[in-house]
Amino acid sequence: MEHIHSSIEKILNRPDVAESVRQIEQRVLSHPGVVIFLRSHPEIDQRMIERGMLKLNEYAEQMDGNRIIPEKAVIEGYQPVLHLEKGQITVAYEKTEETRERENERALEKRFKSLFLPDEVRDANFSDFDLSTTDRKLALRAASQFLNSIRTKQPVRGLYLHGSFGVGKTYLLAAIGNALKKEKVAAILVHAPGFVSEAKRRIRTDSFDSFLEGFQTVPVLLIDDIGAESISPWVRDELFGIILQYRMMHRLPTLFSSNLSYDELELHFGITNDAGDKLKAMRLMERIRTTTNPIEFLGENRRRY
Repeated sequence: MEHIHSSIEKILNRPDVAESVRQIEQRVLSHPGVVIFLRSHPEIDQRMIERGMLKLNEYAEQMDGNRIIPEKAVIEGYQPVLHLEKGQITVAYEKTEETRERENERALEKRFKSLFLPDEVRDANFSDFDLSTTDRKLALRAASQFLNSIRTKQPVRGLYLHGSFGVGKTYLLAAIGNALKKEKVAAILVHAPGFVSEAKRRIRTDSFDSFLEGFQTVPVLLIDDIGAESISPWVRDELFGIILQYRMMHRLPTLFSSNLSYDELELHFGITNDAGDKLKAMRLMERIRTTTNPIEFLGENRRRY
């Protein structure tokens, strides 16, 4: 063993090797991140630096200033961070800012789900919302007031956006959903006809209860185009009725868009002229009326142009 150690020492003492080592150490010790680390730990002496040179070099090799060099990263998505532990220089690996941002984005995607909606409204935002009419300005103001109440954790009623086809109800609802996503508020935006179809499929599986619970308990629920679904007593009473009853009792806001007014939606839920159906429709509408503010959209169908 002594013979091997002696051989290594001879190699290291060769002028060309010694100069190369000196240059590496000089480069490492002049690295901005290493300089900042050593200055922040004045207790580090020369011996500790010599013993920790490999760790300092491990850091310096991967970092350009305070940013990781992707192609030199030891662990993809992580960057080295220097530490002083019990008199020894060590390196730990932490997530890069880009990695954290990607994870945050994925977490936000999980918190905001949009189901059965057309692609053209998935990126809806307020800056692109047409404000050419008074009713649209009032609708945007109502949306802003709703979001401000959510942001400040104030009790708030949902919105009932109603009007004829193609006037921008779905777009505004989607813009509200995307704004909730940025505020990191969990929300589900669902197209009513697609939602009903999926619920009918789920009722035949063991996943229906968890499916239903997701819509009951999500902090904000947005239902687009309610009244366009195929209605039945089960859809009215066991689907919408159960979800909206729970949300009303727990003061969880629900927002709607519809081509129908309150009264027209009540007729839709009535299904038949039977007195029992009318009473159940009235009860369901009472949950909607007492938990939302109606916002009417006027104007022509903009999808024609």
